[in-house]
Amino acid sequence: MLGDVSWKAFMIAAVVFLFLWYGFVIFRYYPKKFISILKGGVRRQSLAAEDMKSDSPFAEFKESFSTLEDVKELYSKLLYAFDESDARGVSKTEFKHYLQFVLSEYPFVKQSALREKINSLMVLKSRRYPVFELSAQEMDGLWESGA
Repeated sequence: MLGDVSWKAFMIAAVVFLFLWYGFVIFRYYPKKFISILKGGVRRQSLAAEDMKSDSPFAEFKESFSTLEDVKELYSKLLYAFDESDARGVSKTEFKHYLQFVLSEYPFVKQSALREKINSLMVLKSRRYPVFELSAQEMDGLWESGA
């Protein structure tokens, strides 16, 4: 059965399939950009200029996208630290050491403006666990002593 298919027919089918696949991806994920290219309205702007627009969803943050991803990852690790420590029944001192260890893995978040946001979220989360309740000063101190 496969012996009846020539290499030329196979290559043509592969090229047609790739063309259709990338066409689907472009239409699915970049329809506005593709239509603007077809209309001839291609604007050449740098990424920094687009980020500085006031209508950008990240206009409030002056962080790079990698730092924002780090913050999301750090937040999930800190939530896991609360749940795991509560399940294991560790002391508050051991819990603080665990948080210091997790925070030390993210030095760029420590220097970013999002540090205060993480601190306030962790203080709120700690209220659900009376054993691990943290104040804003304690949370800020965990960043400094983890250095």
